Amino acid sequence: MAEEINIRNISVKCGHCNTYQTLCGFARRDDWNVYTYECENGICDANMTRTLIEVPAHLDVFARRDPEWRGGRKHAGAEE
Repeated sequence: MAEEINIRNISVKCGHCNTYQTLCGFARRDDWNVYTYECENGICDANMTRTLIEVPAHLDVFARRDPEWRGGRKHAGAEE
């Protein structure tokens, strides 16, 4: 079994309001992919409850799912 992480299989709950957070951002930091989650309930201040999940790029299935996506391999400089 290959070692992989698919961010779509992870649910993120807010520690303040206890609702699920929504994926709202993606960035690369060196060898890591960083996913940003925020509440969309109008109650929580995103600056206080924002969640960052860092995934090693070589294990990140979600970022490789579509080479045209801004987080996909094509934009990381990898050859197809």
